[in-house]
Amino acid sequence: MPRIKRDVVELKKRAINSLVLAIELFNRPHDQGRAEGVLILLHHAFEMLLKAIIKQRKGTIHEKGEKYTYTFDKCLEIAQNEIEVISTDERSTLSILDAHRDIAMHYYQEISENLLYVQAQAAVTLFDDLLNRIFAERLADCIPERVLPISTRPPKDLQLLIDSELTQVDVLLQAGSRKGIQAAARLRPILALATASRHNAERVTEAELRKAISRRRRGEEWSVLLPEIAQLKLDTQGEGIPIYYRIKKDADLAVRIAKDGEPVVGTLVKQEIDWFDKYSLSVSDIAQKLGLTVPKTRAYMFELNIWDDPEMYGEKKIKSQRYKRYTKKALDALRDIVKRLSIEDVWNKYGRAVMGMQK
Repeated sequence: MPRIKRDVVELKKRAINSLVLAIELFNRPHDQGRAEGVLILLHHAFEMLLKAIIKQRKGTIHEKGEKYTYTFDKCLEIAQNEIEVISTDERSTLSILDAHRDIAMHYYQEISENLLYVQAQAAVTLFDDLLNRIFAERLADCIPERVLPISTRPPKDLQLLIDSELTQVDVLLQAGSRKGIQAAARLRPILALATASRHNAERVTEAELRKAISRRRRGEEWSVLLPEIAQLKLDTQGEGIPIYYRIKKDADLAVRIAKDGEPVVGTLVKQEIDWFDKYSLSVSDIAQKLGLTVPKTRAYMFELNIWDDPEMYGEKKIKSQRYKRYTKKALDALRDIVKRLSIEDVWNKYGRAVMGMQK
């Protein structure tokens, strides 16, 4: 194993410190600010750990020419697709944590004790897995084994837990509009499980939250409204302390989500996604993220023939306005090709076409 650089050691130390503080908050005897603090500190722990891993493997945690370090989303992308140190399930676990942290930072939510425990214990398990896999260390080498999230009744079945949570949401919805705020607060962390489990790991939007509540009040089943959560299960090992939780996406499915354009038959469920949520990026947004001018970005788009792929590009007309937008898949494909092809070669090929285009 190569020698660990000094700055990597410091990043790893900060990661462990944040994890310990998160566990300490989880186990404290009163609840003021507890759930929010646990989620924020767990998130910070993984951001530092991922940056330590990326720094060790790539030698940098900055985009070329950028003064700020990688975002959490960028760390996940590099960790899974570039240096390949986390699996799809592990990325989903961290995306769920990211969604919960985003809600904790910016919204009012009521996350139950059981759901908070699942998130905390899964985070500790994954942290230990990554520490061992990359640095050949165990969490028990850094902190006492007694420093773990503790629950007197740890849940073993994620689907039963989710069913219980959604039952509580239904009770609040049946109480009428006066309980609507509490119902939304209770539903947010469950919706985070669903949206963060999607391929694009989306965060919870207020529009989607309102839509889910409205459709449930009209009598639609939760399995249709939130089909993603049917995929999740807990892989549980051990009894008492220590106990290991891993969130996986290979549960026995009663339903699955239909892809765009796929006929809905049998047990397929058509997932309703807001067009602007899917096609969330303008060409200027993409150019900024790539660190290129708009014309140079379009040259790379010509190389990929991006406008013929509905998974990357879409157009929508609303009254007199026509919107031309791109997806995260397009951004990922462009990031990949920018690494492989020089702008000089691409511009020589497509510069003339770029200057005459209207898209």
